[in-house]
Amino acid sequence: MTPRLRSLADIPVPQSHKDEWRDHVLREIVTFLSENKQEIHARYLEQGQGQLSRELVEQAGLMDFELAITFLEDKPKGFGLGLGFFKANLIR
Repeated sequence: MTPRLRSLADIPVPQSHKDEWRDHVLREIVTFLSENKQEIHARYLEQGQGQLSRELVEQAGLMDFELAITFLEDKPKGFGLGLGFFKANLIR
């Protein structure tokens, strides 16, 4: 008799599927940032600390940055910001 898996967490996910998911999430984040530049800058100004105009931010290249996604399961245990970090920031 074949042993039954206890949960979905017991099913190995192929690296190609993980890479596909990571690329999708990254595209979603980039799309969100692109579509929400004005709102992001407006919230920056609302903080009371924001001193850079949107024009200056764009001219200085401060809206051009590199993003990377690392799955928490791929990090050494005890490294990073904790399991809830990614979910909390993505769902906000």
